[in-house]
Amino acid sequence: MLSLPPLLRQPGFRLFWLGVAFTQIGSRATAAANLWQIQDLTDSIFAVGVVSLVEGVAVIGIAPLGGTIADRMDRKRLLQIAQGAALLSSIVLAITTFTNTITPLWIYAATAVVSGAATFDTPARQALIPALVPRDRLIDAYALIQPLGNLARLVGPAIAGLLIAGWGVGAVYVFDVVTYAGLIASLAFVAFGRYELGPPQHWWHSVLEGLRYVRGKPLIWQLMALDLAAVFFAAYRVVLPALARDVFVVGAQGYGFLAAVPALGGIVGAAIVYRLRRMPRKGLLVLLATMAYAIAAIGLGYAPTFALALVLAGALGLFDAITTTIRQAVVQLETPDRLRGRVTSLYQMSARGGPALGQAQLGALATALGAPLALAVGGALTLGYAAWLALTGTTVRDYEA
Repeated sequence: MLSLPPLLRQPGFRLFWLGVAFTQIGSRATAAANLWQIQDLTDSIFAVGVVSLVEGVAVIGIAPLGGTIADRMDRKRLLQIAQGAALLSSIVLAITTFTNTITPLWIYAATAVVSGAATFDTPARQALIPALVPRDRLIDAYALIQPLGNLARLVGPAIAGLLIAGWGVGAVYVFDVVTYAGLIASLAFVAFGRYELGPPQHWWHSVLEGLRYVRGKPLIWQLMALDLAAVFFAAYRVVLPALARDVFVVGAQGYGFLAAVPALGGIVGAAIVYRLRRMPRKGLLVLLATMAYAIAAIGLGYAPTFALALVLAGALGLFDAITTTIRQAVVQLETPDRLRGRVTSLYQMSARGGPALGQAQLGALATALGAPLALAVGGALTLGYAAWLALTGTTVRDYEA
């Protein structure tokens, strides 16, 4: 008989886990709907890529401030405020869609609001996890949290495809509003342990303190650089609408499955990490998984059938989950509590800003060269960098936890 992992039997962690799962599903549904709606309104891969460009600019521009505030105020309250801002943006998208006044500018503006809110949400949420679980269970916690993002990537776009086909894009945004409200409400019932906040100081000095810490920790900044290489050069999601509509001719529902199947692989990848969480050579595992991710990205660009494309997209999710879970846990383990918000915000500049800017550049490259060659170039660059670290680096390759 199957039983819940020990952490999920703890009421506080379980409620937090469920709330995050619910809101991430809605967010991923909306993200998929945004890309589909932009493609439908403009018939341009470049315009689809601009969505990610807006996201990346917002993340990189605001992230340091988000981390600073997460280290100076009640993190639960900050998380609720950020979720509320994103909720309002989905309300605006729903209204403009139902009234047929939606334009790409509305979607770009909503993306900026949601991305800006996430720069406060992410460091607060990540830094709260150590206040819910003991240090020796932190990797276990991230191994359970990571599948939520992959579950959302699997279920969210699939729900978006079904809602778009049945009731139109506006229904996706209404669904998203409900999910944001769910997390805001659930947080009211979660009791977090005590945690140390940073000392009062000018926000710029606070940001510099976080930068100095990361600069002095080669393991952290090298993991950030590895993440950035993968998500910037091989940001495959931007070409999925065009692949679904123009190459495989599978329509909105097919796009929903193509956009969702990486999450299925991600769930499997997170399960693998959970089983291997006591394995000491986690640095080497990150490098090998990154190289496999790059190879899968190259293959996706030249998949001859939709079925093979689904398999390769699933492999992308699997290897991404392995690397992401380990990187997030290591960053938290190697960072003191009073700096966790700032270090997490710097990390998300590569983890979230990288793919956002990467999708913009890959959209432009795909417009010029075509999606297959653009993915091949990006995958090759990622593969080369990870292989170089595996052969010549020691900090990441030899890391044990």
